[in-house]
Amino acid sequence: MTIKRKDKKLFLIYIGNEILSSMTLFGSPIFYFFLILLLSRFNIVLAFRIIFVIILVELICWTIKFFYFKERPVKQLHLNFFESIDANSFPSIHTARISALAVMVNFFYQDLLLLIVSLVLVFSVGYSRIYLKKHYLTDVIGGFITGAACSIVLILY
Repeated sequence: MTIKRKDKKLFLIYIGNEILSSMTLFGSPIFYFFLILLLSRFNIVLAFRIIFVIILVELICWTIKFFYFKERPVKQLHLNFFESIDANSFPSIHTARISALAVMVNFFYQDLLLLIVSLVLVFSVGYSRIYLKKHYLTDVIGGFITGAACSIVLILY
């Protein structure tokens, strides 16, 4: 039995969608919950720093979304005020979270392999948000800048 070219293409698209849907989870709150639980066993200072930076990222991103509305690439239905804020595209909070984490962890553990893995994760989450039509490139860049800036501020102060 041979697989048709069209079937191969559909299979590759399916696999790509599954991989990118999984990559976006590195920017979701549940990932940070388990990461902080794990880190609290090994480096409590870093765990608390990540808690603080995630709270700062959330506050800044939701404040921006409150005052500046930008539709997502695929419009999201919103029936009330809170849903309209969630339907807002700018900035990408997933990208802001992973960027904040990457900067903070790389500050604590200055290692080339960790830096490379962090960069791959940041770019993968950012790309996945664009690919899944949740954000535009400008939203992802805004999230990256916001997350990195929040970590830098907490590191410096």
